[in-house]
Amino acid sequence: MAAPVGSLRRAGWLRVAWRVACVVVLPALLACDEQEPAVARGDRLWADSSYENALAEYRLALLQGSRDDAAYLRVAHAYAQLGKLEEAVESYRTVLDRSPELADQAVFDYLALARRALARGDRHGVARGVEAALALQPALPLGEFAPVLARYYSEVGDPERALLFYQRALTTAAPEAVPGIFFQLGSVHAGRGNCREALGFFAAARDRAVDKARADEAKWRMGECAFELARRARQEGQITEALAQLELVLELGTPANLLDQAWFERGEVLFALGRFEQALESYRRVLELNRSRGGALVDRARERIDQIRFGT
Repeated sequence: MAAPVGSLRRAGWLRVAWRVACVVVLPALLACDEQEPAVARGDRLWADSSYENALAEYRLALLQGSRDDAAYLRVAHAYAQLGKLEEAVESYRTVLDRSPELADQAVFDYLALARRALARGDRHGVARGVEAALALQPALPLGEFAPVLARYYSEVGDPERALLFYQRALTTAAPEAVPGIFFQLGSVHAGRGNCREALGFFAAARDRAVDKARADEAKWRMGECAFELARRARQEGQITEALAQLELVLELGTPANLLDQAWFERGEVLFALGRFEQALESYRRVLELNRSRGGALVDRARERIDQIRFGT
């Protein structure tokens, strides 16, 4: 059956209209799209969470000669959003050369990157983000980042930065966290061979410890440091200082494996000072601690006892 004439005419009109649209209207729409600023296209893509494509448009805007601060800022922020810290830092450097007042935005982005790194357990990433922020605002409060970075720098062998971040951690730490920070400060100082400073921090950790195990650990480290200080003092001829440190070791009663040696060293110092009765007591304690075993230390203690008692 033939189609009605009216229907054919309508169909023909639609075909003509479509051809006109293809020839006239569609190019016009494309031209409008091409005339839309790259920044505006980037913003639409950003709103759709298409960050890579948005960044491409923002960079295109710069390549096209845009000198708008907003374009530079969008590029830097996009790099940060994509986790590209080095590129973000470099872009923000350009932004801040032009508009220093935007430093807060850069710091916000760097700390956001650090926070994301912290969430995935990437302490190196935390350090990179926080250090970038501190380069702009050195007095920036660090909160949760400070103890994380202190431990990180301690473990990678950078005690100077570890001490810096432990000290900053103390300013915001909860009371229950303070003994642990004191202990870590002592550990860093001891690792650097600075036992005198370490001893003070270990003592503070012991005095503030909330449980016996932590207190005992701090006390053990105190005894270890005091014994080391006594040894150095004797080598330097500081007899009185050596005696004071040995008395501290014996008062603490720890480390247990050093007590017989500490008693012997105490005896040697007292012997040198002519306090023979007290020296005799120290040498006898060496024998008491080694009832079931001998050794060079025991033999030396016996020799000293005989020397004091019989003048041999």
